[in-house]
Amino acid sequence: MATAPPRSRLLAALALLAGCASLSPAPLPPPDPVPSGPAAEGRVTRDGVGVPGAEVLLLDPQFHLAPERPPVARGATGPEGHFRLSVPDGTYLVLARGPSAFAYFGRNPVRVSGPVSGIHLPLLPAPAATREPSGAAGEGVRGRVLHGGQPVEGARVFAYLDAARGLRGPGYAVSEPTGTDGAYLLPLPPGTYFLAARFRPGGWRAGNLAPGDYFGAFVDFPAVVGEGEALRGDIETVAVPSREQMGRFHGAFVQLSGRVVDGQGRPLAGFRACLYPNPQLLDRPLALSEPTGPDGSFALEVTEAGTAYLGAREELGGPPVPGERVGFYRGPQGARLDLTPGDRRSGLVVVVQEVP
Repeated sequence: MATAPPRSRLLAALALLAGCASLSPAPLPPPDPVPSGPAAEGRVTRDGVGVPGAEVLLLDPQFHLAPERPPVARGATGPEGHFRLSVPDGTYLVLARGPSAFAYFGRNPVRVSGPVSGIHLPLLPAPAATREPSGAAGEGVRGRVLHGGQPVEGARVFAYLDAARGLRGPGYAVSEPTGTDGAYLLPLPPGTYFLAARFRPGGWRAGNLAPGDYFGAFVDFPAVVGEGEALRGDIETVAVPSREQMGRFHGAFVQLSGRVVDGQGRPLAGFRACLYPNPQLLDRPLALSEPTGPDGSFALEVTEAGTAYLGAREELGGPPVPGERVGFYRGPQGARLDLTPGDRRSGLVVVVQEVP
């Protein structure tokens, strides 16, 4: 039968173990890095009332690409719905989520190179999307477009392959206008999409949404359509705020304004100022103005900086054709503008001529 070790030997062994533990503690995982840099601040509301405890996220515009990138910053709103998040300089998508609710900032993406304030995120009802067999209608997305819980007739749903330039423009695919029941059907092959609904009460037209138009984003951001299945989800919309309300947002976006004139300097109505990535005014424009009025004035806003080319077109879509009237900005570098974040340029003159 084994005998117990002497008490002195046992105490020495315990002391040695305790000493080793104190000299070699178990390694702790490094703390999550805390973003530092300019602050982005704003408020999350629902029906005009601040929402406490809503989650606000600032995402890399390519967050969905493999491997997926976690939010650059995230936080919860305070008692009155206010938030303030610090992030490194960069361009971000700003979203908010609450129980069965979703908000997409309509002026995404947001360029942060200094303090950004006045980000308003209205939470809209957004029950989780469901999946079902695609059936005879095929793969894609279906549901209803709503405003205040009521069906919207004449709305369209757009699918985009990414959200890096905001949910604007024609996109990858678009639905037919909704009927009286607000129902939409958007056939899509299996893939990853960002979906938005738009409605213009004054009639359909190209260009940026105007105050009073409706806009809403699909709750699955992004939406993934699988083989042989369809996503079903309603899209609640919000009215685009007034220009005075939009003016409360202060960020590093670019603003351009001026006039469209003919060769004799006379103002021209019905033209859209366009900002393009190339001097031929081809491909998708970075920004489009509303049609000019009798005074020929235009205003443009874009979140992207860098080299761009300013012009004006009477007809949108496709390259300029002989006989079409097209305008080009005449600056020190021709139509070229080298834009920096936060640029404010006024008095720009775009001269229209006929394409030979």
